[in-house]
Amino acid sequence: MFRKMYWKHILVGDFVHVSNEQEIPADVLFLRSSDENGTCYVETCNLDGETSLKQRLVPRHYLPFSQQGNDFTPPNFTGTVFCEPPDPAIYTIRAKIERAPGSFELITKDNMLLRGSRLRNTTFIEGIVLYAGHDTKVMMNNGRAPHKISGIELLTNRFIVLCMVILTAMVVGSSLMSGIWLGDHPLSDNDANVTISICRLELSQASHRRCLRYWLLHYLLPGECNDIVTCKTRKLLVIVPISLYITVEIIKIAQIFFLSQDIELYDSDMDRAIDCRSLNIPEELGQISHVLSDKTGTLTENIMIFRNCAFDHVDYGPDRSLSFGLKISLSILSSQGESDSTKPVVCVALQDRVKSDWPTNTHMKHFFLNMVLNNSVVVNKVPHHDALEVGFFERDVYNIGNSSFYDITAEQFKEMVEQFKSQTASTSVDRPQQIGSCLSEIPEDSEIDSTIGGFSTLPSPTTPNFDSDTVETPAPVSRVSSFSKFVKRNLISPIISPITSLLPYDSIRKRHETVVANDFCPYEAESPDELAIIMGASLYGFKLEDKSATHTIIGVPGGAQERFEVLQVFPFHAERKRMSVVVKTPSGPLLYCKGADSAILSRLRRPTKAESIHGSSLKERLDEYSCKGLRTLAFAMRLLDQEHWEEFLESYRFVMSISSNDRDQLLSQKADEIEKELELLGVTGIEDRLQDGVEETIVALREAGMQVWVLTGDKLETAENIARSCGLFAPRLVTWKIETREDLSSIRGDGYNLVLSPQATHLAKLGDEGLLTVLRRAKSVLCYRMTPSEKAEMVKCVKTHLKGRVLTIGDGANDVPMIQAAHVGIGIVGKEGMQAAMACDFAIVRFQFLRRLLLVHGHWCYDRLSLTFLYFLYKNTNNVFLLFFFQLYNGWSASFNTDPVYSILYPIIFSSLQPIVVGVIDQDASAEELLSNPVLYSPGRKGTKYTYQLFAINTIDGIWQAAVVFFTPFLTFTGQECGLWQFGFYIASGMMFTNTAHLAVEVRCWERAKCMAYPQAFSSSSNVLYLFVEKTINK
Repeated sequence: MFRKMYWKHILVGDFVHVSNEQEIPADVLFLRSSDENGTCYVETCNLDGETSLKQRLVPRHYLPFSQQGNDFTPPNFTGTVFCEPPDPAIYTIRAKIERAPGSFELITKDNMLLRGSRLRNTTFIEGIVLYAGHDTKVMMNNGRAPHKISGIELLTNRFIVLCMVILTAMVVGSSLMSGIWLGDHPLSDNDANVTISICRLELSQASHRRCLRYWLLHYLLPGECNDIVTCKTRKLLVIVPISLYITVEIIKIAQIFFLSQDIELYDSDMDRAIDCRSLNIPEELGQISHVLSDKTGTLTENIMIFRNCAFDHVDYGPDRSLSFGLKISLSILSSQGESDSTKPVVCVALQDRVKSDWPTNTHMKHFFLNMVLNNSVVVNKVPHHDALEVGFFERDVYNIGNSSFYDITAEQFKEMVEQFKSQTASTSVDRPQQIGSCLSEIPEDSEIDSTIGGFSTLPSPTTPNFDSDTVETPAPVSRVSSFSKFVKRNLISPIISPITSLLPYDSIRKRHETVVANDFCPYEAESPDELAIIMGASLYGFKLEDKSATHTIIGVPGGAQERFEVLQVFPFHAERKRMSVVVKTPSGPLLYCKGADSAILSRLRRPTKAESIHGSSLKERLDEYSCKGLRTLAFAMRLLDQEHWEEFLESYRFVMSISSNDRDQLLSQKADEIEKELELLGVTGIEDRLQDGVEETIVALREAGMQVWVLTGDKLETAENIARSCGLFAPRLVTWKIETREDLSSIRGDGYNLVLSPQATHLAKLGDEGLLTVLRRAKSVLCYRMTPSEKAEMVKCVKTHLKGRVLTIGDGANDVPMIQAAHVGIGIVGKEGMQAAMACDFAIVRFQFLRRLLLVHGHWCYDRLSLTFLYFLYKNTNNVFLLFFFQLYNGWSASFNTDPVYSILYPIIFSSLQPIVVGVIDQDASAEELLSNPVLYSPGRKGTKYTYQLFAINTIDGIWQAAVVFFTPFLTFTGQECGLWQFGFYIASGMMFTNTAHLAVEVRCWERAKCMAYPQAFSSSSNVLYLFVEKTINK
């Protein structure tokens, strides 16, 4: 019944079958699961950047579809779904199912599987499509990166305005002088053929008026135009470099191509190169003055490792427990490649204490039980293999995925099915009798002649098994489909089979065997922190064995298992910054709570003297862990009164039953009522390793003159330690902390490290001038306790108040507003989904690639385009003033001294390839020089290679060279006879050689610009040949 197809062919109302680790292809109403409880887990990192697993539920009335022995087929679903038009709100759904007239069931966000989310820890799910294609929520929220204009283009637009001013002055002046000349030389009927000798250039007064009109009539204007101002404007309009924009776009495309092909920006582990999503701002990479970076996943690996824990006044960690001999052995193992820095190290002292004291030490036991019970980790009891992935046999053809094999016989397919059954049945504990029930039957040719509506006759995963003898005869489909089946069976198969029979059968089965051969991980966690805690607890014998919505089974030291009944779970919330679980114990309901230290320490009960000493010791450990750069968590507990708990649970479940958009907030507020009067158990420290090359990259960016900011949600101590370890804070510089406005008065000097509190960042957003002055003098800035929305506001603050060219870099969906608000947004392709990479201008895999991207490619792009822009402004000025100087000697008649066709083709054909080649491959310094000497980036950051001063210099240079090119032949032929086109030949040739020589002088790297000779030779040869032929014809 189910057949694989492209997502674009899925329509609203289709039933879809999705296997484990596959992405949901549309917004689907969840109707059936491989889990008998009607649940599944999805990962939504592509939607909201959260790597956590979220549980989804089948609507209550349709839970029997997931029960064992239920032979579900799409016709079993007889309800009618009513839903509102597509809505971009990710977690808002307004729909209902009408089971019978007047009987409805509301659809909540927990019943929906959204496109882009990935199915995890569930063998398969089935559901009906409610929204497909561009109507899905992820597509409605998936906007492209906003259009951005580089600073160099904005400055060019101002230069164009100045060129227009020059053009206006020239037109007005020429028009006035033309009127004066015509007033001094009135034209009579007898003087119609009188010629005016100007340097022996023969030009009649009649031709003075007819010449421009002729060319405008035939080449430029649709009708006659006698307005002398319009004529002169059309002629002198060449000063406005229209061809510049076309040439620059070609150069940018070529620069982006070579940037994307840089092997140094390729990551072999992820098999990804840089992805350039914006083609119009490569030069912005060379003008960055401020770099604002996220921390987790951007500077760090986002791989959490359990390092330290503390309870009972004792701190346990690898550094405190390893003896000298053990350290030597570990270093030997590391040198032999047997040590893995990404895995936790067992603390021998804690391991020994757990083995001896855990049955009697209740404090220790509660601490570890809190670590194992209080989480959202999902336990995979067995690998999830969907039997539908084995394929099916139809019309003597074996189909798997979107491939067809014509040499697999029915007997061979049966062998594959039996092999799959035997391999999965030996490990399966979940509905074992249905392992092969989703495999297609092998009907005889006489039994089946067509397919159903484009789908194969593959049974549902719970329809009769492989050995069934009866098959329903499906309804016919189109003749085209039947004909294609006939061709495959009778023409293709007889030809392919003899050839493929020579291949070994084992090679055909490799795809099937990979279904079972993949590595199996027992845990899937909502966050890397939770997984690190579970793995850390397992080192000391406390293992999470099984977990469901109602109970949890854990293994304890010694190999025994304990079963805990789960009464209620209060999930983690960003505002609460904690999570809790209530389990049933002989003493009554027991609340285990964990979270950020700020969220736990403020909710502790009034301590006794012993608890006060214990709490002070743990607070010292928290500060110590933070100074090491570890992520800290605090663990606490509370024994609840049974009567109080029952009252609370009744009110909590009432809030859960409310159908409101504010339900999550109400539930969080309700949980706050019971998460108090806590007893502190212990604390943990989890390491999030820095990526390779982060310190070198940040130091290089700082040496290049860029002000580097790190925006993090961590507490102050953790943020400061990360700032030092990643190279953000230079050791030789003074570090100032700004908590309030009063701290500004104590800051002296320049070039210091700066730490901003949330209150200080609020002052910056308000534009406090005193704080802005301090920020301008800082080398590096660290902002802690930042929320995602505050990061985007800080980017706008730097752009608005500090007037900087801002680059932001992040890796998650919560970084998208910050990325899109900057002049250049960089997305890290990491573990938090593809949202940042989809919304950015450039997507890279590692933070260290930012160094080469800015210092090398950014510098090259800015330098080349600056040269190209200035050259075009010079060249066009040179061209237009050659025409202007000619007006001095032809009565300001606006006539051409060269063929107008040549004037049009010159900037398009004869002088376009040279600047393109230079703009693509010229280098003022090699990549090695730019990386080793970051100071070379400073000219681009300061914008010194493209300024008003350089515009004026190049404009004057163009005017001066135009005077040389014009007056050299003019003075040479003074007193001699010279035709108009002959004189124009010398002018055009001089202009071409002068422009080419000017560009050759600007080239810095002839080694890379040698290929410029080829287009240059073509352009020069074409130019000379055209002028020579033109001169010959005009003789």
